[in-house]
This record gives sequence, structure tokens and C-alpha cells, in this order.
Amino acid sequence: MRIALVVPPWGPDDIRAKDTRGISGCWPTPGLQYIAAVLRDRGHQVKFLEGFFYTNETMRQMVSDFKAEAVGVYVISLLWEQAATFITDVKTDNPEIFSFIGGHGATAMPDRLMAECPALDVIVTGEGEITTGELIDAVAEGKDISGISGLLYRNDQGEVVNTGKRPMIQDLDTLPFPAVELCEIERYWPSFEQVSTVPAMQMLASRGCDGSCIYCYKMYGRHIRLRDPVKIVDEIESYVKNYGVREIKFWDEHFTYDHEHVYRFCEEMITRNVNVRWWVSCRADSVDKRLLRAMKAAGCWCINYGVESGVQKNLDTLLKFETIDRIRLAVKLTHSVGIKTHTTYIFGIPGETFEEGIQTIDFAKELGSFTVEFFPITPFPGTPLYKGVMQGKFGKMSESLDDQGMLLDRPCFVPFSMTADDIMELRRLAYIRYFLRPAFVAYRLKNLMSPFQLRAMFHGAWSLLQMVGEQIDKLVKPKG
Repeated sequence: MRIALVVPPWGPDDIRAKDTRGISGCWPTPGLQYIAAVLRDRGHQVKFLEGFFYTNETMRQMVSDFKAEAVGVYVISLLWEQAATFITDVKTDNPEIFSFIGGHGATAMPDRLMAECPALDVIVTGEGEITTGELIDAVAEGKDISGISGLLYRNDQGEVVNTGKRPMIQDLDTLPFPAVELCEIERYWPSFEQVSTVPAMQMLASRGCDGSCIYCYKMYGRHIRLRDPVKIVDEIESYVKNYGVREIKFWDEHFTYDHEHVYRFCEEMITRNVNVRWWVSCRADSVDKRLLRAMKAAGCWCINYGVESGVQKNLDTLLKFETIDRIRLAVKLTHSVGIKTHTTYIFGIPGETFEEGIQTIDFAKELGSFTVEFFPITPFPGTPLYKGVMQGKFGKMSESLDDQGMLLDRPCFVPFSMTADDIMELRRLAYIRYFLRPAFVAYRLKNLMSPFQLRAMFHGAWSLLQMVGEQIDKLVKPKG
């Protein structure tokens, strides 16, 4: 069967505020790459289309030229409108084409999306590799799909049928490597704050997170499943050999969950002399100095810690189950072994005040990470925070899905304890006060690791100038 796998049309304007569009980039979508590999291995022909590169009209034509018999679209809530339009248009071009969607947004709110897009045939929920493989095999052979778990579909009477939840894939090593060769890989470019050099590739060494944070949607569940370190390094070596990759960004939600697994990975990297930098994310309470030293020796250059707030009360509200002191210690230990840190923070936490937001900015400055990001909190569909907001708790939010982004010009959620203007002012002040410190500028210049980072500093400086202008405008503009 001929299948087009599609990321719907999008651009920086759709996901970022105007003052940070200059630092934005585009990664391939790992989930679609895995699904493409599974379908290819089952004997199907697959075309991968990235909406960052093409307009809706161009991709419609490409689907037609490919003579696709099925089209699968990746969906996040923020880009649902673009996805629904594309599916509807493709169905208009070819009413016989089979349409399906998957991804975080599709899994979190399948009933709503099915109701809003009559042109949609099936929604794949949860991890999509096995489900999609079985689905496409059945469609290709004209078989009934009612026995395939993990689907929502319309039966012959037009009724929506839910086939039940599919268990998570327990052995991730049964999956093929992502089909990156089907993407126009040379056209992708990471956002400037996310890597130290290029070419860079993204990967997963595990799936799942055992945390309880109320703002996080657990697409991969709470049980963490680990890949064989040998296979992880095999994949890295294939990227080095085929694409000249010099850095790997791991998207694992909790990379250091199992210390023995990390040690085995590091040993494999050192034994095979794989000379690439890598970046991971993990909890602050899951590292110690011995582990960090092993990671540094194996090429880790940066660790992302989701700090979120410098006020313990707000961490407790988020159900982070971490303390300010433990976060402080983790960052200190990480810096002491020569690994840099990237820390993230959010404003608009339920019950947070403007003054507490200022305390978070001060805490960020104290930690002194190499890079930082500040976001307005976003209650994504399916999260405990979203469910609470829908029950009238915590604050108010926009019901429009295209407002539900962490990088937009306005927050989609405002807690009862703040205003939208408060949140956006805190974001501006955070970036201005953090990056426009002479000592920090000197630190960044002293630690430049590549021409890519020099470009990142230039684009970051332009973003900061825009924020300074916005803040000055706010101060001089008459109130009321």
C-alpha cells in the first residue's frame, strides 16, 4: 500500500511569539519516523512530508503525485486546525483515500477531533507503531479493523467505535531504527538554544516517565522502558557514518532514571570511541557526582533540568516532588564535573504571584545555567492541570486549540492569582535580567563551542532587543 505520512503545514508564526521566531528551527518528528520504518518493513511504500517545508496546496499535490492510498497525519493540539484542513482537502481531491491521525493531540482528545473532522476515518491512540502496522495491513487487505486495539473509527452506520487501549510496547528493541532516510534530513535545522553544533540528530534511549507533574501529558505512560545500550550506540554510529552527525539530542523524559543503564551506555560509547556530544533531560534528584563524571567522560556536554520555579510552594503545587535545595545541589554537581546545564522555568503556576515569579528569576540567575528557557504554563489536553481547569479550578484558559502553545505571544491559561500581562512581563524580565548580565555574556563568549553557537548568540541578542523594546513600551505607555 502507498502511504503518505504527513506533518501538517506550519511555520514559526504558528508556534512562537514574534520576539523568538528568529531562533526557531524544525526537528523531524520521531514518532512518524518510527511508524514509517515499521510500515516500510511490512512491505508498504512510504512518503514522508514535512509541513515546515511546504504549503498545504503543495503537499496536496505531492500526495496526489505519489498516488497515495492512505494518508497519516501527526497531530498536536496547537496544529489541529491545519491538520484538519489538510485532511479535508486531501479527501476532496481523492474521496477514496484512507485517512488516519496519531500523536499527542490525537491521543489526548480523540472524540473531539473525530467529531470536528468528518473527513477523518481513523484515530490511532497511544504508541502508534504496532497499531498502525496492523491497521494498514488490514486496510490493504480489505479486512475488518474492529479487532485492532488502539483505534477510534467510524463504522458503516457512522457511529464512532473505540477498540480499547493498546498496551505499551514493553520491548523497545523490537522496533526498527527510525526511518530518517525517508525525511529530507538535510533541510532540518534545530532551534538555536537546543544544541551546541550541527549536524545534530535526535533520539530516544527510553520511553515513559514516572513523575507526577500536573502539566505533563504522559503519552508514553508512567512505566519507563529502556532500550539496549548496544542498540542505542549502534543507532548513533549509523548517524555518524551516514550523516556526519556531531551531536545527539536525547528526548527521553527521564534519561538518568536507571543509573546502571546509563553506566552501560557510557561504557559502550567509550569502548567504541564514538566521538559525539550529547544532551539529555532528567530530574534533579536522579544524579550524583559519580554518574555525572561517567556521563562527561562519554561525551555528555549538557543536561536539561526542568526547574520550573524558585519557590517551594509552587513546586509542591506542580507535584514535582523535588526541593529547591536538591535542584541547587544537582546543578552545582553538574557544573563541577564540567557538564553545562540548560534549565527551564514556567510562569503562571496556579496560586503563583508576580512577586514569586521574580523570585524564580532570581533563582535562575543563582543557578547560572549555560542556557535557559522561560514559558507560560500551558494546560495541555489530557493533563491533570487541564482536567482541573475544565472543572473550574486553578484559573481560566482559552478553549481554542491553536492558542495552546508554550511559546506564543499570549498565554492560553491565566491563574486566578495573576493576569496575562503579568505572565508575559515576567517572561520578558526573565530573559532580559538573565542574559543581559555582563558576567554572563563573558561566560558565554568564553565557552563558545562552535560557529553554530556564535550564530545562536547573534539571534538570541536580536530576540532580547525586541523584548527590551516591548518592556520599554509597556513602561511608557499610559495605563488604562
